[in-house]
Amino acid sequence: MFRIGTYLALIRSMAVGDLVKTFYSHSDLLPHTHARLARTRNTLRELVCHGFASAQGLAALQRLRDAHHHVHASADDYRYVLALFMLEPLRWNAAVGGSALSEAEAQTLLSFWTRIGQEMGVAGLNMALPAWRQFQLDYEARYWCFSAEGQQLAEACLQEVVSLSLPFGTRSFFRQLMRFSMDPALRDLLQLQPASAIARCLLGAWLRRTTR
Repeated sequence: MFRIGTYLALIRSMAVGDLVKTFYSHSDLLPHTHARLARTRNTLRELVCHGFASAQGLAALQRLRDAHHHVHASADDYRYVLALFMLEPLRWNAAVGGSALSEAEAQTLLSFWTRIGQEMGVAGLNMALPAWRQFQLDYEARYWCFSAEGQQLAEACLQEVVSLSLPFGTRSFFRQLMRFSMDPALRDLLQLQPASAIARCLLGAWLRRTTR
């Protein structure tokens, strides 16, 4: 379930109109959402399962570099995307996950994404979690804005991302859970449909039981 926070991190990046155009305009994320997300997931899975220094990890890092070599984005843009993949899972887990991550587990998450950024040549990553949280707040205050492209991509990802690793019979539930547990400010900005009324009631009761 922790992976939902990672999926929501991707969607949160779509609340920055310029990022949508910069990072996704030359990709096939919208016309081939599932295939593009699957490639990204498999690349990250190689790093998690085999490590950065393995043959699989080195190849995965090269794929990440190749996928972004044409992207003309600032260091802050890259830092923001990395921050989301660190912080959105922590936000989701604290709100919904049922048991808080230990300090060591949170540091492992921070170190993993910091290493990815370093391997891609992004500078200015040696920050503690409080500094990353403040950076996220400051960046979003400056750059969050609605875009039709961001809304389209967010809806496509909400539909497709759960099929990457979740059994068929659970996908509708997890789609509703993502909408239910999404930051309301993000949902409102991107004008995304909330979870259905029935789902809100059922998920609210379920979460009260699981977070006791």
